[in-house]
Amino acid sequence: MIKCVVVDDEPLAISLLNQYIRRYEGLEMMDGFTDALESIGYINNNKVDILFLDILMPDITGIGVLKKLTNKPVVIFTTAHRDFAVDGYEMGVADYLLKPFDFERFKMAVERAIERIRLKEKDNSDLIPGVFVKSDYKLIKINFQDIIYIESMDDYIRIYLQEGKPLITLMSLKSFLEKLPATEFQRVHRRYIVALNKINSLETRRLVLKTGVEIPVGDTYQQAIQSFKNSR
Repeated sequence: MIKCVVVDDEPLAISLLNQYIRRYEGLEMMDGFTDALESIGYINNNKVDILFLDILMPDITGIGVLKKLTNKPVVIFTTAHRDFAVDGYEMGVADYLLKPFDFERFKMAVERAIERIRLKEKDNSDLIPGVFVKSDYKLIKINFQDIIYIESMDDYIRIYLQEGKPLITLMSLKSFLEKLPATEFQRVHRRYIVALNKINSLETRRLVLKTGVEIPVGDTYQQAIQSFKNSR
């Protein structure tokens, strides 16, 4: 769900946007604020995807609120004053809703905001270290932080992730290990590689992952595992 917050000194304006948000599938109304100053702390400390923000309010303007946000969501300005449109676009907002607006115009603004969210998520995803593998005839990026362990199945490997079903790809365990950060992953058996930060406990012949899965430790890898154990 895309989480929304409304900031407007008019309760009726918040009520209308709440109705529109509930009508639009995939949106969720988190909170509404008539006190713009109060909203700043909430937005900075919670995940907000879309902020519907009035411009002219007592104590602080919508532009003033935007400047104080350290955790910036995608913003849609809402106002009865056409004069502020240029200011809004210069601040990089997704859209500018001129009151009164109907549901169709609201939908158009939301679609623009969702496109901004998708672009932001793509940019963030590109920055996260990972590796590309071919699985089910598709090239898929796997973030290193999402890998729990890898299991060899002769010519194939099965990659277990924090979410979703395991991915199977045509590659040797040795080849895949070379693609992984050496400080974050360790081969512990001829058939297994584990993410070191996903280990819950270590014993002589096995280790237990945080998911509860038990992985055998081969004789060849005892010393490496002991070194890791001593460093914890």
